[in-house]
Amino acid sequence: MPIRKDDTPPNRRFGIVNLVLIGFGVLLLVSSFLPNQGMQQVPRVPYSLFVSQVDDGNVRRAYITQEQIRYELKEAPAEGAPSVLATTPIFDMDLPKRLEEHGVEFAAAPPQKPSFITTALSWIVPPLIFILVLQFFA
Repeated sequence: MPIRKDDTPPNRRFGIVNLVLIGFGVLLLVSSFLPNQGMQQVPRVPYSLFVSQVDDGNVRRAYITQEQIRYELKEAPAEGAPSVLATTPIFDMDLPKRLEEHGVEFAAAPPQKPSFITTALSWIVPPLIFILVLQFFA
């Protein structure tokens, strides 16, 4: 029985499309994990130190986000020491009351909206995976 020879070259388009899609996905993932270059680094202190500084009346103002509480001291502790510090927020229902009692000007940031990259990944990657699986089995 003779063996049939197929003269058609293998389809390279499938491999190129997959490489482009995988490269695009990797690029999106890498860019979403890069730190923000515009963010200023502030020394972090324990939450208990922040509370004791508020109780002592040493805090001028505070800005509260989900990731950190950034606050400014009324006077710098020593020459060269930072006057702006940050701490990790803890679920403390008494914090606004404590800040008001000690005359601290404070504001809270609204919850962050997802970035464009996160939104794009959630809408593009699942269908691409589905298409790749269908192409694999086709």
